Amino acid sequence: MSVGWFVAGIAVASIVAYLISRKKLAVTVQATAPAVLNDPLSAHPLASAMDALPIGVVVAVASAEHLVRNTIASAMTGVRHVDVLVDQAVEALLTETFISGNQERALEVAGPPTRHFSIRTELLAGGDAVAVIEDVTQKVLIDTVRTDFVANLSHELKTPIGGIAALGDTMTNETDPLVIQQLAERIVKESFRMSGIVDDLLSLSRIEFGKSDDWQPVEVGSVLREAAGQCQHLAQRHHVEIKLELENGAMVFGDRSQLVSALSNLIENAVKYSEPGKLVRVETKEDVETVMISVSDQGIGIAPADQERIFERFFRVDRARSRSTGGTGLGLSIVRHVVDNHGGKISVQSEEGTGATFTVTLPTTPQEIQTNEEHHEHAV
Repeated sequence: MSVGWFVAGIAVASIVAYLISRKKLAVTVQATAPAVLNDPLSAHPLASAMDALPIGVVVAVASAEHLVRNTIASAMTGVRHVDVLVDQAVEALLTETFISGNQERALEVAGPPTRHFSIRTELLAGGDAVAVIEDVTQKVLIDTVRTDFVANLSHELKTPIGGIAALGDTMTNETDPLVIQQLAERIVKESFRMSGIVDDLLSLSRIEFGKSDDWQPVEVGSVLREAAGQCQHLAQRHHVEIKLELENGAMVFGDRSQLVSALSNLIENAVKYSEPGKLVRVETKEDVETVMISVSDQGIGIAPADQERIFERFFRVDRARSRSTGGTGLGLSIVRHVVDNHGGKISVQSEEGTGATFTVTLPTTPQEIQTNEEHHEHAV
């Protein structure tokens, strides 16, 4: 039993007992009232505690015709589509409770956005019943993200591990030294790929946790030059030119290593998805309160449907091409979290076949480092 249920049970039981003793059981509720209209509940010392609960509580007195609601439950009697459906479900379950006993239902209300509610009812001593309504949308979302993450991670690691096992098995039956060397090189390549996935996961975990003791004024141009330098060898291999067009002196307050990691990921992606002979352009523009950093390529572009998902872990626009270029599908997720940590925003503009432009906007004024607890709520 959750803490919410435990507290709700104590509060509701006390209030119902009080109502029964006063013989004031028929209460009319209106959604516009701050709690309950003509409410004997308001005189009870636990009334404020019931209204303070982070869940909706509805008491049905003797039948489902007379209902007492706390503030959150009262708010669910509105005219919005979601409110109407939740309130109807609660009344139906309370009616069923008097007939068949305790009830429990998961309610999904189509969006956008889709909302999820958990509704539970219990019979109380004296023949009354209580319903507890909890909005579990965020919990469902977190569970979905966690499940997807585990499934994706398993898939990503299964491929190199399976490749290494198969190559090793082949090596044991091979006698040609040249073939053995080639197989060994492929094993090393798969090992590096697996190591890259683990390294990116560790980086993402540290960044998601949010805490950094290394915040200081950082010159954006020097960060971009370092990030571009880290991608230079890759650019030469792909025959792609990286061109920097930077305004001198642009400053932000942040963690330099996180910023270098994020911007090198953006530049690396631009290089990987560019055709030989193309240009990757990195530009900065500064105004009074922000610095805008854009990374543009002339690559394959991103479909509109994919643009909504590119910052998710392990999502790739072109899986076959990412596999051949060694991508882990975590780079843009790292970028997004670094930008969030620095109080900034990131956006993408692209059309298929014409390239993409990623724009990062960072505040030039110092940003408070978000606490571990705040970031932990969003981490999976």
